[in-house]
Amino acid sequence: MKELKEWFDALSEIGVAAEGGYYRGSYTPEETEMYRLVAGWMEEAGLTVRRDAAGNLWGKVDGRNPEALPIVTGSHIDSVRNGGNYDGIFGVLGSLMAVKEILKKQGQPKTTMEVVAFTGEEGSRFSIGLMGSHAVAGSLDKATFREKTDVNGVTIAEAMAEVGLDAEQVDEAVRDKVGAYLEMHIEQGPVLEKAGIPVGVVDSIVGTQQFRVTMSGEAGHAGTVPMADRRDPMVYAARAIARFPEIAKNSGDGVITVGRIWTKPDAENVIPGEVCFTVDLRHPVEEIKQEMAAAVKRVCEEEAAPGGREITWIPYPNNLATEMTPELKTMLMEACEELGYPCRLMPSGAGHDTLNMAKLGPVGMLFIPCLGGRSHCPEEYASIEDMEKGVRVLETCLNRLAY
Repeated sequence: MKELKEWFDALSEIGVAAEGGYYRGSYTPEETEMYRLVAGWMEEAGLTVRRDAAGNLWGKVDGRNPEALPIVTGSHIDSVRNGGNYDGIFGVLGSLMAVKEILKKQGQPKTTMEVVAFTGEEGSRFSIGLMGSHAVAGSLDKATFREKTDVNGVTIAEAMAEVGLDAEQVDEAVRDKVGAYLEMHIEQGPVLEKAGIPVGVVDSIVGTQQFRVTMSGEAGHAGTVPMADRRDPMVYAARAIARFPEIAKNSGDGVITVGRIWTKPDAENVIPGEVCFTVDLRHPVEEIKQEMAAAVKRVCEEEAAPGGREITWIPYPNNLATEMTPELKTMLMEACEELGYPCRLMPSGAGHDTLNMAKLGPVGMLFIPCLGGRSHCPEEYASIEDMEKGVRVLETCLNRLAY
């Protein structure tokens, strides 16, 4: 796995954040440079490379049976702000390594194989999680690309144009059915490491729903407006957010996260006239997840009432809780047994591009441990030994599916 480590080392030079960790947002120079390197490694492995209309990178090796649906493997290439060098990237580089190794040993497959590096899985720039795979599954409205902006007011369409993409052609990224999609990922939690188990086979992925909430009030001078006369939306937002943990607690297995808050006009000595924040809802049962969403909306409306203005409630794409395909779960576990790797079935509390690829065909997913269960932070780390085990499991399954 010397070459795999060299790939990680090369990518570790890109998108280094001054305050620690990395940032590789969608349609940024950092992402473009990462795609350039990964595309070169794909070509060296014997894959034909293209970037689709949404900005996802694909490497393909044609199979001998052109009628068979392709076998796809991969993950995402973008990161959260101040994130690590393994989340998503392991799934891309590890998949490429598995395909490269199997091509060396087996030659042309019977069934076409593809490696994909999705853009925008994290939603760190445009607050739309799984954006690249949503485009592939056909579940994003074109209006989203024209209207959705980053924190600097740049629309997705404008950002795409900066890297040579046309948002009006994004429908061309939609894919038909696939024969199977397999994704590898670091666990992003401590379960495998604590248990001393090298591989986790994902049983199901929790459902997610995100919103952008805007509360309005009256802007004013921080020093001259008496407290009794203020209509401060930051106060309304704080009171609402403080009630979210109780909603999550009452749901059983649900969680609610407010990951971003920003204000207008965004100045230290100004009472904001507007406060925006994101809400991330997760629950393994769709009906309860929707009940949580209704409760959050009700709480926001109650706390915003003193401002005398309606709140704006913008939903992002809803990701349903998804079971992995039984046959692929079994195949992954059998591969672990064949290789002598202990494994366990486990749920994923994080969303992944597998959620969207499940709309196109059978899906399977496997985890490897990460140090201390840490992820989405500069301390994120996975050992080359654990990564190699994941690659070997994937290689074994690709052999069965494509040959």
